Amino acid sequence: MTDFWQTLNEQYPVTQYLDSNKTNYLMPLNQLGIIQIEGEEAGSFLQNLLTNDVNALAINQSQLNGFCSAKGRLLATFLLVRRADSFQLVLPKSMCDGLQQRLTMFKLRTKVTISNVSEKLSLVGLITNSEKHTDVILPQQDYQAAEDNNNLLLKLPSSMDRYLCIVQQDNLDTFCQQLLRQTWQLAVESSWQLLDIEQGLSTVVPETKEKFTPQQINFDLVGGVSFNKGCYPGQEVVARLHYLGKPSRRLFSASCSSDKLPTAGEEVTDQEGNILGHVAAAQFSSANNIKLLLSLKLAGSDKPMFTSGPTTVTDVQAFAAD
Repeated sequence: MTDFWQTLNEQYPVTQYLDSNKTNYLMPLNQLGIIQIEGEEAGSFLQNLLTNDVNALAINQSQLNGFCSAKGRLLATFLLVRRADSFQLVLPKSMCDGLQQRLTMFKLRTKVTISNVSEKLSLVGLITNSEKHTDVILPQQDYQAAEDNNNLLLKLPSSMDRYLCIVQQDNLDTFCQQLLRQTWQLAVESSWQLLDIEQGLSTVVPETKEKFTPQQINFDLVGGVSFNKGCYPGQEVVARLHYLGKPSRRLFSASCSSDKLPTAGEEVTDQEGNILGHVAAAQFSSANNIKLLLSLKLAGSDKPMFTSGPTTVTDVQAFAAD
């Protein structure tokens, strides 16, 4: 945690678990970073590499997107934001350096600049449960953005109204103090991942890099894949599975009771130890209850299953029927 957020935590009470009362929350998103792509050919460069239709984005609009290996396995997933003069990729900070290096391999003579700007820009999560939001300008539609004093606020899907804020580093203190003076409450950053899990939004992290095809984490079902945009690395594999086959694995929500979070990429097994799938994401929803996203074989999704420990997995539910 940065010194700035540590200081705020010492000054204000911090909410561990969000509730649905009429409270507004803000939280640090120190786990996230930003890769910035700029230059006159930035749009066409990304259009030829990513799973979604970059050309469909308007300024201050965003979309889920992914970058695959030639075998159709996801190297990274991220939120792609189109700005007036650049594109910004929001993803786990632990993935930024690797993705920057990988994208640079495809640059060749393309007129683009690829930068890790995670130290220049800060990310803040906002959750609004109150009809009185404050003076901050908030967009109304999912994946749309609004600019407010050089900050960008993006609305994202959630059971609560939530917004991803891209804030200039030198404006972070002013932005947060303004909200805290208006009775917003600080919340822990893990709350953000829990909201992603509830929405069925799985993010590739170093432990799950190249482990999943888009279909195995429902990335095609949440709007992260376009099947009409043309070629990109791994496109033939992803399209063949979509048009000519049926995924053998899909993403499921589940729960378990434990005081230790399962690790992303960890195996999920049946009673005999046979692998049924893998953990895609996990986060505490209360002191000993954990919400999970599991990429499971459809053929074994109704069996008793366990994470390492062993810990019994319960409440296994599919997000959508094929």
